[in-house]
Amino acid sequence: MMQLALNIGLNDGFEFDSFYPKSGNEDLLALLKAPFWNTWPQVFLHGSNASGKSHLLQASACQAQLQGEQVSYLPLRELKPYGMGVLEGTENARLLALDDIDAVMGDAAWEEALFHLINQRRQDSQSTLLSATLNPHQLESRLPDLASRLLWGPIYRLHALDEDEALETFRLRALKRGFDLPDYVLRYIHRHFPRDIRSMMQLLDRLDAASRTSGRKITRKLVQEMVPAAGRHQAE
Repeated sequence: MMQLALNIGLNDGFEFDSFYPKSGNEDLLALLKAPFWNTWPQVFLHGSNASGKSHLLQASACQAQLQGEQVSYLPLRELKPYGMGVLEGTENARLLALDDIDAVMGDAAWEEALFHLINQRRQDSQSTLLSATLNPHQLESRLPDLASRLLWGPIYRLHALDEDEALETFRLRALKRGFDLPDYVLRYIHRHFPRDIRSMMQLLDRLDAASRTSGRKITRKLVQEMVPAAGRHQAE
């Protein structure tokens, strides 16, 4: 496991082969699966909160590390309270993944720090992978020079999963954790729980922990026991 600033680590299972290959994301996936840091000094991803941006940034960081590169992954939404000091020491990383940069946009001190960091990394031929909810053309920046820097390099929109694709991703991620879920369990989850990918991954984390603690398989009964009826989404 790659260790990051303030003991924040990469999430288990955030690899390319556990990312659902949704139509429309093919070109982006092809670029990220290649050693893009040798070609592009900067790549920008944008999409909704449940589109998989963090997944792909972490998968890219892991891939680069496995190829012997020095990397850093910084989830800025989580790190913002700690100040710009979290950026120190990242200028030498061959690949720097800055997740959720929109979380710090509008803050003059943060924007200036990012501006200088991006300039320095480009000067040193280091690659930066960035993500935000909005297209960089739409991000509101107090520093026009930073806004222009965010447009350097390819810009890709991530297409979010529909309900069926989210369920298939749930099945795939469970399989990677060692749980081959029966179809009847998946159908029950699909009928009774929120169908967005973020909610489903939170459910998987809870079921995974319950199964490992109790030594039980993930069955419909375990799902019913672990999640109160009031928290279920009645979709019939």
